[in-house]
Amino acid sequence: MNRLQEVDAKHALIRAVLDKRNADGLWFQRTRNIAWMTAGADASIPIDSETGVYSVLVTREHRMIFTPNNEQPRLRQEELLEELGFELQPFDWFRLNHPLENQSMRRALVPSERIITDTDAEPELWELRIQLMEPEQIRYRALGFDAAAALEEAISATRRGDSEWQIAARLDAAARQRGGLAVVNLVAVDDRINRFRHPLITDKQVTERVMMVLCMRRGGLIAAATRFAQFGSIPAALMDKARRVAFIDVTAMNASTPGRTLNDVFTEIQAAYTAVGEDGQWRHQHQGGLIGYDTRERLAKPGDGSVIPLGGACAWNPSIVGISSEDTIVIGENGFEILTAASENFPAIAVEIDGKTIRRPGILEL
Repeated sequence: MNRLQEVDAKHALIRAVLDKRNADGLWFQRTRNIAWMTAGADASIPIDSETGVYSVLVTREHRMIFTPNNEQPRLRQEELLEELGFELQPFDWFRLNHPLENQSMRRALVPSERIITDTDAEPELWELRIQLMEPEQIRYRALGFDAAAALEEAISATRRGDSEWQIAARLDAAARQRGGLAVVNLVAVDDRINRFRHPLITDKQVTERVMMVLCMRRGGLIAAATRFAQFGSIPAALMDKARRVAFIDVTAMNASTPGRTLNDVFTEIQAAYTAVGEDGQWRHQHQGGLIGYDTRERLAKPGDGSVIPLGGACAWNPSIVGISSEDTIVIGENGFEILTAASENFPAIAVEIDGKTIRRPGILEL
């Protein structure tokens, strides 16, 4: 399936949404939904923007890009959206109102004027986004490989005396060099690793240990992973913790099968914490969940009946004081695949489960 075929297939899915919603047009405004509908186009100029610099209207027969005139040349010459069947509808950037907010324009494009937004249709679009098509999985696999490589490059370059700002800057650069964007870039060193499970970056300098957390976005998809490094030999107590949290992580991965709910997996995560003597630690940080076009499409919580689909992706991140484990997986017919798997050059922890040996990242000695 090429990119045009992917967009055509998604257009067919949107027709079903229009039927369900008794509508004749769906107006995509959110960047994650535009990326999904266009098979990877980036509609963000401010990198943290929830809405795109251009928007997409999909009717039963047409798909149109409404763009300020200053964006049109790039969309035509570089994004090549017209080759994907999108009609460019430029408007003057200085217009006070969007063309689709004009009643006569709406009526000309959709005579019934029954146009819904992607906010209105988020429940349906969420279900479509989390079930990744084959070409999406191919792109995700490449993204995961590059995210893991970016993490390893940045953490391996850490030197005593580096500030968290300097360490994070290397990770930003490593992601950018691979065509991605670090939408989450968390770094903690030394005692901050024990004190905070979501550490924002400070000027603290590393003397003993570093933790790096990355959510890397490219083509709309986001891959998440975490790595640790230690100067000198790794304390036995820390290595023991790493093995325990790796077991919890593998338990979550192994429990992530099509048709099971997030609550099903969460129950197994809770049991795994208890099995390794860390009962209740799950209360101090979220455990991850479904991932894809958001850093988490849905966080797993007790009682959540959201179903994991075939072709879905998860990023679990169990943690105990001073250590955590996180990678992105995609769920197939024959089990899960770790998309952000650490390279053979990175230390590993082998975890046995259900007759399988799963390789989890250990702690890198610097």
